[in-house]
Amino acid sequence: MMKLERLTSTYNELSSLEKKVVEYLTNYPEEVIRMTTRELAEKLYISKTTVINLAKKLGFDGYTELKYYLKNHVGELEEAAGKSEKFVFRNVLDALEEEVSKTLSIQQEETVKEIAEILTTSKTVYVVSRGASKPFGSYLSSRLAMLKIRCIFVDDFNLIDNLSHNIETDEAVLVISLSGNTKRILDISRAAHIRGSKVISLTSFSDSKVQQNADISMYCYAKTSETEYNDLISRVGIHLLIQIILSYTQHVVEKRREENDTSFK
Repeated sequence: MMKLERLTSTYNELSSLEKKVVEYLTNYPEEVIRMTTRELAEKLYISKTTVINLAKKLGFDGYTELKYYLKNHVGELEEAAGKSEKFVFRNVLDALEEEVSKTLSIQQEETVKEIAEILTTSKTVYVVSRGASKPFGSYLSSRLAMLKIRCIFVDDFNLIDNLSHNIETDEAVLVISLSGNTKRILDISRAAHIRGSKVISLTSFSDSKVQQNADISMYCYAKTSETEYNDLISRVGIHLLIQIILSYTQHVVEKRREENDTSFK
């Protein structure tokens, strides 16, 4: 890529007036390529002759060739900027593709089947999530309710504390936490486990404390699960887990309905 060496290589040998022109050429090449000799001269309060003579002194045939040189420079800068943006965009897509493919690769049918069984047979399913995972908890609970599963979304501190002391053995708790180490999530999962309720955890594929209290865990891939100081971490993997659970559970529910309808005929 050109660095405008032809303009700067002899800078120390130029007069103060010529240096002023060179400085303008190097700082505002995008403007200069659209200016005539007269316009540049008027802009810098110099004569057209000064501009033309400087162009020749810098090794160009004239002002036209100087502008062509600057135009090439600007074009290369724009091309480099475009490549940089495409590189960033490609990196974003590659990172998401990796998150999706690795999340799908670690799923096991038996795990999903067991989770669907717990969801469809429990008297009540409590979905608990905090922070940036709250929207996923809300989404999951509303979709389970559409499948006629009695589901309650719990995201309030007081409700979590109340649930910890009142959950029953025929109820289930599904906790969503990318890190698996959020204090409130740990508190409710531990309390539910102690009281004999089924505990399902959805976390990243890492060594998290919540897994110790879970009857069954489902994992997603994430480059990092440290959310305390960086809650912009992608949760595409968590969303995938939820969609897998919903799709499989829907299949189970519909199959049971068909079987029930058949038995009554």
